[in-house]
Amino acid sequence: MKIFIFGIGKKEQPVAEQWAKQTGVQIDFTAQELNAQTISLAKGADGISFQQMAPVYDEKIYQTMAENKTFLLGTRSAGIDGLNKEYLKKYQINACNVPVYSPRAIAEHVLTLTMMLLRQMPRLLQREQQQNFILDGLIGREIHELTVGVVGTGHIGLVTAQLFKALGATIIGYDKYPKNDIEHILTYRDSLEDVAAKADILTLHTPYLPENHHLIDQKILGLMNSDSLLINTARGPLVDTQALIHALQNGQIAGAGLDTLEDEMFYVNKTKSQQVEQNPYIEKLLTLDNVIVSPHIAFYTLQASKILMENSLNSLYALYTEGTADSLIQL
Repeated sequence: MKIFIFGIGKKEQPVAEQWAKQTGVQIDFTAQELNAQTISLAKGADGISFQQMAPVYDEKIYQTMAENKTFLLGTRSAGIDGLNKEYLKKYQINACNVPVYSPRAIAEHVLTLTMMLLRQMPRLLQREQQQNFILDGLIGREIHELTVGVVGTGHIGLVTAQLFKALGATIIGYDKYPKNDIEHILTYRDSLEDVAAKADILTLHTPYLPENHHLIDQKILGLMNSDSLLINTARGPLVDTQALIHALQNGQIAGAGLDTLEDEMFYVNKTKSQQVEQNPYIEKLLTLDNVIVSPHIAFYTLQASKILMENSLNSLYALYTEGTADSLIQL
């Protein structure tokens, strides 16, 4: 078997090489993203593993895979919204993801963003560049006095709730499919509106689906209190960014920590000179002293990166040798 790996990082390469040595599977790789131009690099491979911000929607990618008899595709992520299911079906390509890797990695980043915002770090760092150390406007808040609203209580949401609970916060949550026996961690509310109205910190942990596009919109932002924070480490399109900017500028909410953003593929993992297309929101957000934007790195820890690579390769190997895998995406 041969697997071609797209978007490999310096820390991932030794992991992939060690896996190949242990399994006897041939691998090849590139740091480039998977697209209609680079797909030719994978000719001769039985399977492809990739990780990137840009979605894999171009039919030419799937068509070329089929022509090259490459019928296995694995995304090194939990989310599958970057794949085109129509073309997977059309060209009979089996795809897999990594449903669970390191929920703690994302949860700790949520905590990091929250702590920075609670202690006014964006404003402090802006002032620091001007040698301005006036205390006015830098007063912070303590987590144990606050209510955290967790939207989506899957693996990541639940670990996030546990971390905040350990720090003494009151935890409330909303999920279309509530879990049983977690009353010791959080209390479910009947609606997103109820959670938004009561939470000092609203953190998102739901997958992106067409039905929850702009889940956090002008209406929900209007229900939040003026001291509240919004944290998004899930998917950018869950938030109506224009409505969020308006809410931040007008004091409807106190701040936002955004690890993911609409149209983030225009800037994530790129320098300014490499950003051929301009993200419509990034410049405005970066001028605000109550916002933190990180480049979709909540998952990006040594442990999570290792798990993502190994699990992706293991799933492709299972699909090749057994015809199925636990992480097979149902079409």
